[in-house]
Amino acid sequence: MLFATIFWATNIVAGKEALRGFGPVALAELRALGAGLVLLVIALVSSKRSALRLSRREWPLIVSIALAGVALNQLFFVAGLNRTSVAHTSLIVALGPIMVLVLSCLLRLEGLTAMKVAGMVVSFAGVALLTVGRAAHANGAHWQGDLTVLASTTCFAVFTIQVKKVAHRYDPLTLNALVFSLAALLLMPIGAPAVLAVRWSALSAAVWWSLAYMIVFGSVISYMIFAYSLTGLAASRVAAFNYLQPVIAIFLAIWLLAERPTKQAAVGGALILLGVYLAERERAGATEERVNGGRSRHCAPARRAGDAYD
Repeated sequence: MLFATIFWATNIVAGKEALRGFGPVALAELRALGAGLVLLVIALVSSKRSALRLSRREWPLIVSIALAGVALNQLFFVAGLNRTSVAHTSLIVALGPIMVLVLSCLLRLEGLTAMKVAGMVVSFAGVALLTVGRAAHANGAHWQGDLTVLASTTCFAVFTIQVKKVAHRYDPLTLNALVFSLAALLLMPIGAPAVLAVRWSALSAAVWWSLAYMIVFGSVISYMIFAYSLTGLAASRVAAFNYLQPVIAIFLAIWLLAERPTKQAAVGGALILLGVYLAERERAGATEERVNGGRSRHCAPARRAGDAYD
């Protein structure tokens, strides 16, 4: 899980480099298409894949999962990254568990408590601090980019809740190969013209390597490690690595891209992570009470919305 966290953190830095040669739409299309092709090849040669037998009712859900979880998520991610800093991007991405909590409460999948509300308020206060004042313009950061990354995080939260409806029927490799492939097709109407407009001869080796890194390490390998980690670690323990990702990304941005986060950004980031901690602590406690209170010890632990993807 540590390696997956490192890959996701460095993926943000790689994305910043790749955007020097590709436009946001072209980069989103190439990443989804590349990851989809790699996953399809692995799924075809793997003996552990599950057969795809989707009912007519499941196809619309799978398409919506691909649209929210990959197509819109990746499009908003690279578009936001293009207009903000690595530090701001990594901190807003770390807000993922809060966005899952907000949607879960709105859909009445979870109850709302004072601690959860406190976590939400503190985290969103941190986002507000990032997007206003001096921090909003540090290292090329812009509030529009921050809000676009927030839209990406919201899309992934939608994906997190949706995917639980079919995740039990298919192995992660098969499901992810299908979702990434569908996402590449969904992006094609706007992605194909953007890819054709790329000045391929002007691309540097660093841009090519960054794209390859985003596909192989930022999408394929990191997700496979993540899925494997969930089989041996509790979801709450996996979620703890969420706090490490922005630390790694910010360190790499300072080292490789010469970014200099402001004190205001540091305070805003601390508030975001504190809010996530408060909300996740409350949710973990509630889950433990449901598991231990009045149930047989042989019952499977109750799982809250987004457990596997926090």
